[in-house]
Amino acid sequence: MGIVKNRYLKKRGKEPQNRLKWISHPTKVKKLLLITNQEQKSIKRKCEELFQNASVLHLYEREIKVDNSKGFYYTVHKSDFNLTGKLKNDKLVNLSKMEFDLLIDLSSDSEELDYFLRTVRAGLKVGDLSTKDKTTYDLFLNLTSKDSQTIEQIHTQLAYLTKNEQV
Repeated sequence: MGIVKNRYLKKRGKEPQNRLKWISHPTKVKKLLLITNQEQKSIKRKCEELFQNASVLHLYEREIKVDNSKGFYYTVHKSDFNLTGKLKNDKLVNLSKMEFDLLIDLSSDSEELDYFLRTVRAGLKVGDLSTKDKTTYDLFLNLTSKDSQTIEQIHTQLAYLTKNEQV
């Protein structure tokens, strides 16, 4: 049964090809989505510290069926999708309809998280250089450690790429 659901998740999670992509200076980022495999409050706090003008939402997988996430935390479980890959969780449906200035993906090997990675609208999607899927991301960085230093590296790279932009 899980194989069928995963196949539908991949089909439903197709990203539009004509997506508008842009790089904003870190001070101009207003909405940021952080995707990790599990809850990592220290990384979320680092995002909030470095991207001071942004509201930071954190999406990660949960092991239990019941969604107890609150506020800017969002959790996903395979039970949040029906057999054909359609979202059943209203909170996650709302998340999938949001638009972000920046999406930072520090996750790996999760069909459920990949669904959001492909469907959420974001001006810039940052991912790992070693990923197999080269079409999803706009900016690739070496994200081997996936910790607070990684967020600093992303912040530094965005500041460098937009250094001529008026802040």
